[in-house]
Amino acid sequence: MAEESNTVRITNAQVYAELLEVKAIQIEAVTELRGMKNLPEKVSALEQEIARLKVIAGLAHAVFAAVLTGVVASVISLL
Repeated sequence: MAEESNTVRITNAQVYAELLEVKAIQIEAVTELRGMKNLPEKVSALEQEIARLKVIAGLAHAVFAAVLTGVVASVISLL
């Protein structure tokens, strides 16, 4: 019984094409990672901005409530 041998021939051109594809993927991955390098600082800055906007919104609500109370009090005093 003779053994069958299955051979696969890979050329240098095929290997080179695969290497180029891997290199392109690596370049893309490195680019994405560089963009994420300062992500914690950006998140921290956004959290601080959100906190500041919450304070401003709270003050605006307080002013609105005070004005509304004043208007209601004025209307009631005129009646």
